[in-house]
Amino acid sequence: MSIFSAETIILQLDAKDKQDALTQMAKRLEAAGKLQPGGFDNFMLSLTKREEEFSTAVGYDYAIPHGKSQAVAVPAVAFAHLTQRILWDEEEDDHAEYLFMIAVPAASAGDEHIKILTRLATAIMDDDFREQISQAKEVNEIIAIMHKFTD
Repeated sequence: MSIFSAETIILQLDAKDKQDALTQMAKRLEAAGKLQPGGFDNFMLSLTKREEEFSTAVGYDYAIPHGKSQAVAVPAVAFAHLTQRILWDEEEDDHAEYLFMIAVPAASAGDEHIKILTRLATAIMDDDFREQISQAKEVNEIIAIMHKFTD
Protein backbone atom coordinates (compact mmCIF):
# COMPACT_ATOMS: atom_id res chain seq x y z
CA MET A 1 0.00 0.00 0.00
CA SER A 2 1.34 3.39 -0.95
CA ILE A 3 1.54 6.24 1.55
CA PHE A 4 0.55 8.56 -1.33
CA SER A 5 -3.05 8.59 -2.51
CA ALA A 6 -5.15 10.78 -4.79
CA GLU A 7 -7.62 11.67 -2.06
CA THR A 8 -4.91 13.30 0.06
CA ILE A 9 -3.55 15.59 -2.66
CA ILE A 10 -4.79 19.17 -2.94
CA LEU A 11 -3.64 20.96 -6.08
CA GLN A 12 -4.93 24.40 -5.08
CA LEU A 13 -5.26 24.92 -1.36
CA ASP A 14 -6.50 28.36 -0.39
CA ALA A 15 -5.17 28.84 3.15
CA LYS A 16 -5.03 32.14 5.00
CA ASP A 17 -2.22 31.02 7.33
CA LYS A 18 -0.30 28.03 8.65
CA GLN A 19 -3.01 26.90 11.06
CA ASP A 20 -5.63 27.02 8.31
CA ALA A 21 -3.39 24.97 6.01
CA LEU A 22 -2.74 22.38 8.72
CA THR A 23 -6.45 22.12 9.49
CA GLN A 24 -7.52 21.72 5.87
CA MET A 25 -4.87 19.08 5.16
CA ALA A 26 -5.69 17.13 8.33
CA LYS A 27 -9.38 17.22 7.36
CA ARG A 28 -8.40 15.76 3.99
CA LEU A 29 -6.55 12.93 5.75
CA GLU A 30 -9.59 12.35 7.94
CA ALA A 31 -11.97 12.27 4.96
CA ALA A 32 -9.68 9.79 3.22
CA GLY A 33 -9.90 7.41 6.19
CA LYS A 34 -6.27 7.87 7.23
CA LEU A 35 -7.24 8.94 10.76
CA GLN A 36 -9.13 6.93 13.35
CA PRO A 37 -12.81 7.86 13.70
CA GLY A 38 -12.94 10.86 16.02
CA GLY A 39 -9.16 11.28 15.88
CA PHE A 40 -8.99 14.65 14.16
CA ASP A 41 -8.43 16.77 17.31
CA ASN A 42 -5.76 14.41 18.63
CA PHE A 43 -3.92 14.48 15.31
CA MET A 44 -4.14 18.29 15.13
CA LEU A 45 -2.67 18.47 18.63
CA SER A 46 0.30 16.35 17.52
CA LEU A 47 0.87 18.64 14.51
CA THR A 48 0.61 21.81 16.59
CA LYS A 49 2.95 20.49 19.28
CA ARG A 50 5.53 19.58 16.65
CA GLU A 51 5.38 23.05 15.09
CA GLU A 52 5.79 24.65 18.52
CA GLU A 53 8.94 22.58 19.16
CA PHE A 54 10.60 23.44 15.86
CA SER A 55 9.39 24.75 12.52
CA THR A 56 8.89 22.16 9.81
CA ALA A 57 9.85 24.60 7.04
CA VAL A 58 12.70 23.07 5.03
CA GLY A 59 13.48 25.85 2.57
CA TYR A 60 12.60 26.36 -1.09
CA ASP A 61 9.05 27.35 0.02
CA TYR A 62 8.42 23.80 1.29
CA ALA A 63 7.33 22.56 4.70
CA ILE A 64 6.88 19.02 6.01
CA PRO A 65 4.47 19.19 8.95
CA HIS A 66 4.17 15.84 10.65
CA GLY A 67 2.29 14.19 13.43
CA LYS A 68 2.81 10.94 15.29
CA SER A 69 -0.42 10.01 16.97
CA GLN A 70 -2.62 7.12 17.98
CA ALA A 71 -5.29 9.00 16.03
CA VAL A 72 -3.60 7.93 12.77
CA ALA A 73 -5.10 4.74 11.33
CA VAL A 74 -2.54 4.13 8.57
CA PRO A 75 0.68 5.90 7.54
CA ALA A 76 -0.05 8.55 4.92
CA VAL A 77 1.36 11.62 3.24
CA ALA A 78 -0.87 14.49 2.16
CA PHE A 79 0.33 17.07 -0.34
CA ALA A 80 -0.89 20.61 -0.97
CA HIS A 81 0.15 23.29 -3.41
CA LEU A 82 -1.05 26.54 -1.89
CA THR A 83 -2.67 29.19 -4.07
CA GLN A 84 -0.32 31.69 -2.44
CA ARG A 85 2.75 31.54 -0.21
CA ILE A 86 2.08 31.84 3.50
CA LEU A 87 4.32 32.73 6.40
CA TRP A 88 5.30 29.42 7.99
CA ASP A 89 7.77 30.49 10.65
CA GLU A 90 7.75 34.13 11.70
CA GLU A 91 10.92 33.85 13.75
CA GLU A 92 12.95 32.54 10.79
CA ASP A 93 10.90 34.42 8.17
CA ASP A 94 10.24 31.11 6.36
CA HIS A 95 7.39 30.89 3.89
CA ALA A 96 5.69 27.87 2.34
CA GLU A 97 3.85 27.22 -0.87
CA TYR A 98 4.21 23.43 -1.03
CA LEU A 99 3.31 21.20 1.92
CA PHE A 100 3.85 17.52 2.59
CA MET A 101 1.99 16.40 5.72
CA ILE A 102 3.15 13.12 7.23
CA ALA A 103 0.73 11.15 9.41
CA VAL A 104 2.10 8.11 11.23
CA PRO A 105 0.52 5.93 13.93
CA ALA A 106 2.25 6.45 17.28
CA ALA A 107 2.94 2.72 17.58
CA SER A 108 5.04 2.65 14.39
CA ALA A 109 6.29 6.22 14.55
CA GLY A 110 10.02 5.74 15.09
CA ASP A 111 11.53 4.08 12.08
CA GLU A 112 8.73 4.65 9.58
CA HIS A 113 8.39 8.33 10.40
CA ILE A 114 12.12 8.96 9.93
CA LYS A 115 12.22 7.02 6.64
CA ILE A 116 9.34 9.03 5.15
CA LEU A 117 10.74 12.35 6.40
CA THR A 118 14.21 11.57 5.05
CA ARG A 119 12.91 10.53 1.61
CA LEU A 120 10.79 13.68 1.30
CA ALA A 121 13.52 16.02 2.53
CA THR A 122 16.02 14.45 0.11
CA ALA A 123 13.57 14.82 -2.79
CA ILE A 124 12.94 18.48 -1.93
CA MET A 125 16.67 19.17 -2.18
CA ASP A 126 16.58 18.00 -5.82
CA ASP A 127 16.07 20.82 -8.34
CA ASP A 128 14.32 18.46 -10.78
CA PHE A 129 11.83 17.35 -8.13
CA ARG A 130 10.91 20.92 -7.24
CA GLU A 131 10.61 21.90 -10.90
CA GLN A 132 8.37 18.93 -11.70
CA ILE A 133 6.16 19.51 -8.65
CA SER A 134 5.77 23.20 -9.56
CA GLN A 135 4.73 22.28 -13.13
CA ALA A 136 2.30 19.45 -12.22
CA LYS A 137 -1.34 20.16 -12.99
CA GLU A 138 -2.94 16.77 -12.23
CA VAL A 139 -3.13 14.60 -9.11
CA ASN A 140 -1.72 11.57 -10.92
CA GLU A 141 1.31 13.67 -11.97
CA ILE A 142 2.01 14.55 -8.33
CA ILE A 143 1.76 10.89 -7.29
CA ALA A 144 4.09 9.79 -10.11
CA ILE A 145 6.66 12.46 -9.20
CA MET A 146 6.51 11.54 -5.52
CA HIS A 147 7.05 7.86 -6.32
CA LYS A 148 9.85 8.63 -8.78
CA PHE A 149 11.82 10.62 -6.23
CA THR A 150 11.00 8.77 -2.99
CA ASP A 151 10.81 5.06 -3.85
